[in-house]
Amino acid sequence: MAPPMTFPALVGTARRHAERTFLPRRRAQSAEPVSFGRLGEDVDRLATALLDLGVRRGDRVGLIAENRYEWLLIDLALASIGAVDVPRGADTSPTEMHFILRHSGCRLAFVDDDRVGRELLAADDALPQLERIVVMQDRSELPPATTLARLLERGGELLPARQPQLAAARAAVQPTDLLTIVYTSGTTAEPKGVMLTHDNVLANLRTVQQVLHVTAEDSFLSVLPAWHMYERIMDYLALATGAQLVYTDRRHIKDDLARMRPTVFAAVPRIWEMLHDGLVGHAQKLPGWRGRLLRHSLHVSRLVGSGQARLGHRLVHAGLRRLVLRKVLASFGGRLRLCVSGGGALPRHVDETLLGIGLPLRNGYGLTETSPVAAVRLPHQLDPGHIGPPLPDTTIQARRDDGTPCEPEETGVLWIRGPQVMRGYYDNPRKTAEVLTADGWFNSGDLGRIDLRGNVWITGRRKDTIVLAGGENVEPEPVETIVKTSPLIEQAVCVGQDQKGLGALLVPDFDALEREFPRAQWDVVDAEIRSRAVHALLRRELDRLLVRDNGCRSCDRVTTFRVLAEPMTPENGLLTQTLKVRRHVVAERYAALLTSMFA
Repeated sequence: MAPPMTFPALVGTARRHAERTFLPRRRAQSAEPVSFGRLGEDVDRLATALLDLGVRRGDRVGLIAENRYEWLLIDLALASIGAVDVPRGADTSPTEMHFILRHSGCRLAFVDDDRVGRELLAADDALPQLERIVVMQDRSELPPATTLARLLERGGELLPARQPQLAAARAAVQPTDLLTIVYTSGTTAEPKGVMLTHDNVLANLRTVQQVLHVTAEDSFLSVLPAWHMYERIMDYLALATGAQLVYTDRRHIKDDLARMRPTVFAAVPRIWEMLHDGLVGHAQKLPGWRGRLLRHSLHVSRLVGSGQARLGHRLVHAGLRRLVLRKVLASFGGRLRLCVSGGGALPRHVDETLLGIGLPLRNGYGLTETSPVAAVRLPHQLDPGHIGPPLPDTTIQARRDDGTPCEPEETGVLWIRGPQVMRGYYDNPRKTAEVLTADGWFNSGDLGRIDLRGNVWITGRRKDTIVLAGGENVEPEPVETIVKTSPLIEQAVCVGQDQKGLGALLVPDFDALEREFPRAQWDVVDAEIRSRAVHALLRRELDRLLVRDNGCRSCDRVTTFRVLAEPMTPENGLLTQTLKVRRHVVAERYAALLTSMFA
């Protein structure tokens, strides 16, 4: 069967699996299953209701909600008639939500619940063009709002008579039509609406399938935000191939890996890091010979995963694989055949250890602007650090500041060209022109190099580069990654623009720190841990790690730091929903602390 070129065709291919269960859960921790056939019927009903409301090809529609069946249903129903969804999570701040809906010109918005609906209704003056709100519930206490249940009921009533209109609307959708506008404020301050077409996303879907080889026998565990393109491409991949999609949340990842036994799990580096750290923490707490054996197994696994193991280590590893590591893999469900890390830099020690344990970890790379995948590690090159070669039909080139291509192994800014590259930023020609050339090259802003095998290595982010007073350029992410290998340090953010030396904000592993010093001795003042003993301990950790043997220069040494008493999370606004540090928010939130650090 020919691959789908538009989303109406994608929904059509899913009907081949009508009797199969697509979603064992409508949302995380629920129990009601949804079949492919049920999804197709609901898409038809909702699409008919949307046409009845006057929604037409090219109209922008807000979609403010969390992962759940209804999110995917609305997304596909809009796409099937050529409407353009403008998605965001339900925890988006009202200010950002209002900007996104206003800037994109949404006349209709679907919202998670009455709480989000109230926030939109309260902003009547800020959203003059917003005509209707649909709450994704069976009932709503908001008089001006419509419920999704009512729309589905209305669509079902109209569908028999409106079949020709629905078919005509779907036939009119073209591959070059906009599919979605995804606003990616991410780690920067100014939201930009990435315009992606049906062809952008489906071209990416086709090439990702070429390298991942997903089948109807696969089961995906889904934890990333539904509106994020990384999660969306995996969801569409499950839909297109007839695979299962299981929703979970961050609190239940470990339980659901063991209980639901997925074959495919795609996550951001921070989640892989948390799973790794949980395993290491368990090994440290485990008493007696079992603890010693597990700790040794993890040590040898990292040596094997790094490619630095000697023959003796490899022989020991073979025995440990049978005695210990098979039990470790069983804690991940025992069926994982495809693990994907993307959306940020995977810490090297995590990559090495998980590969050595036996997880088939495919490190990848992409951006919302590339729909999103641009490169992914191939199964015959599962060595750590790199993110594989470009996808088929995709070119990645490292360039110098003057625009000339770099030599192999030379670091430069990564430029990307391929069918998945965005059309541009919505209603923002200036920002579009800054990153997109007339012949289709996209400036990623990421620093990297391409090795002699054609694999891409990411070394930093151009806009995150810290220039010290002496002119030294420091890429913060590699330094932060090394610092976080300490069992005592959970999070780290490097700072120091125009300063004499590098600084850092550290968040400790609170349980590990408490084993060293009781909380009563931490001396917490204004969300900062000021204990001299704690600072001396973390100073020793920094000095132990930021050394030449770990690839550090003298300018990479952290000369001053502060210890935070609370973690950085999406809930407090310091991380994005994909768990990247929002550096500008950190700088604003801790401005006084940063000033005192360099005083």
